[in-house]
Amino acid sequence: MTWTVHKWVWRLEAPLFIGMPPAGALNRCRLYVPARVLWGAITAETSRLKNADDFPDYSKCGQCIANNLRFTYLFPAEKRGDKFYVWLPKYETKRGLVWHCNESELPDRDFRRRLLDSRPGTAIAPESDSASEGTLRETECINPWWRDSNCHEESSAVLLLGYVFLRNNDFWEQLNNIDIIFVGGDTRYGLGKICRIGWHDISDDLSVFGKGVHLDGENPEIQSDIVWGHALETNLGHNQSSQGSKELFGGWNQDKLWEKQLAWVPGSTFKKQEIWSIDKNGYWICKQK
Repeated sequence: MTWTVHKWVWRLEAPLFIGMPPAGALNRCRLYVPARVLWGAITAETSRLKNADDFPDYSKCGQCIANNLRFTYLFPAEKRGDKFYVWLPKYETKRGLVWHCNESELPDRDFRRRLLDSRPGTAIAPESDSASEGTLRETECINPWWRDSNCHEESSAVLLLGYVFLRNNDFWEQLNNIDIIFVGGDTRYGLGKICRIGWHDISDDLSVFGKGVHLDGENPEIQSDIVWGHALETNLGHNQSSQGSKELFGGWNQDKLWEKQLAWVPGSTFKKQEIWSIDKNGYWICKQK
């Protein structure tokens, strides 16, 4: 096999902010950690560990990780007994976005209420040491603890579950030495700290989020009728029946603007199963038949 795959689980040690388009004065937060964000955090930590005495070579290390590792998105999860259960999104007819976990399900609005909190903030006017006019805002963050809507159950820690594919097993030792990373926005203010609590080899059960995987190609491939990453429309064609939502997805790559591309968001579904290839940016790309 060209690739090996491991499942890992992280626990939130601080509120987590993963930005998305705002709504008025509210900075909204995604409910998952994109692969690109995870790649940046792993690159930063690996570079610093390798260059403890010199300035880290982020560019070289990031390129090496991009060539030899692939990440799925991290989704919220809970621990029940000795097992981890992940919440996954799915767009459904007449219901919109619904989150599923084992036999439980919640509409997106209820799930966001159970998972998110908001933090107020404002800019300070230096001449008066008071709030600057028009800068009051709130920032949504994923809480480190689940909110029980009925307030009857003891709160449990919010976990993040996903998978990592390794082309070169030499990276396994490097990843295994990383127990804490900082992801998302405002990490300098204490946000985004997550701690790895689980690391499992799944060679005996080759599935990712319950879907079959193929590990002998140039990129790891997942066979699924639902995407749990941003999926480009490449090779999908115009006759593919689908439901979900699209957005422009992009960002920065070092000092250059990363080209934005229109993509289906996680949870979008398709009429028939497709084979999806995960590229180095974390995009899900439909394999041309």
